[in-house]
Amino acid sequence: MTRRLLLVIGLVVLVMTGGQLAWGFWTGAGTGSGSASTGTLAQPAPVTASAASGSETVSVSWTASPRATSYTVTRVRTSDSATVQACSTTTATSCTDPIVPDGTYQYVVTALSGSWTASATSADVIVHNARPTVTVNQAAAQPDPATTAPVNFTAVFSEAVGDFTSADVTVVPATATIVVTGSGTTYNVAVSGFTSSSTVSVSIAADTVHDSGGAGNTASTSTDNTVTYDATTPTAPAPAVAAALSFGTFVGNTAVTLTDAATDDFSGVASVAYYRCTGATGSCTAANWTALGSSSSAGFSLTKSAPFATDGAYRVVAVATDAAGNVSAPSAATALTVDTTPPTVSRPTVNGHS
Repeated sequence: MTRRLLLVIGLVVLVMTGGQLAWGFWTGAGTGSGSASTGTLAQPAPVTASAASGSETVSVSWTASPRATSYTVTRVRTSDSATVQACSTTTATSCTDPIVPDGTYQYVVTALSGSWTASATSADVIVHNARPTVTVNQAAAQPDPATTAPVNFTAVFSEAVGDFTSADVTVVPATATIVVTGSGTTYNVAVSGFTSSSTVSVSIAADTVHDSGGAGNTASTSTDNTVTYDATTPTAPAPAVAAALSFGTFVGNTAVTLTDAATDDFSGVASVAYYRCTGATGSCTAANWTALGSSSSAGFSLTKSAPFATDGAYRVVAVATDAAGNVSAPSAATALTVDTTPPTVSRPTVNGHS
């Protein structure tokens, strides 16, 4: 009996003690400390913007923002703060803004991450698209074809340029020497140093000359940028004589036609002049000849009416002139004799009687 009573009393104590421990756990009070941090989105700085003169485009680049998921780029005109989206939303750290009008701009790059944004702005960038145009033609007073150097051309730009030199000129033949003079919009290009007859042409390639804003020129255009340089004289052979010949080379009282097969290796024969000198032999030059006339027709034909000259022996020479004005030396002479006097016949004698 006593042992059973002691067991019951022990169980009661155990239950009561366990309940007190549980109550203390749920209702106990105490003190402590904790900490938390808030994230930030860095600016995509620095932002740089550059524009090549005459290109109509602006290149924009920026520093990556570590938490950014994408970027937007806005162009702001400094004169009136007008804005336009410059590039599509991108995850890259650069973009190109095409076809930008002339003006001064700043570019604002905004980094995006969820609802967070952070922006940075570039320095001013000047856009200058207008490019100078240029025409090149032979100079107004330049003969064509030409027999002397220099051969002159005129280059006219649509606006003033300041860095036009001989190095900017493309010339044919390439071995020729170029001298550029002038200023502003108008320049003379003198070409010399030719080693032979040739066709001379001048042009100016694109982006070789620049205006005050740094824009390069467009390729030159021309209506006549070619000159024929001809330093070679033509060649004239001995002229041919066509007439009603009597007794071989004797020309009677009839018209005489002169022709010549003159040639020129570059600009072509323009005309042939004929001269006669008295006598069957000797030189026939400007010192002693008589002009008969000239011809530019086919075969360089010249007809002299009768009588060709007074009776006697003569030499005829030809002198050719080419299209550039070069004059040949006198040709070899063609000899002929003019005899317009008929023979006389005395009354015949028959059986001693006339």
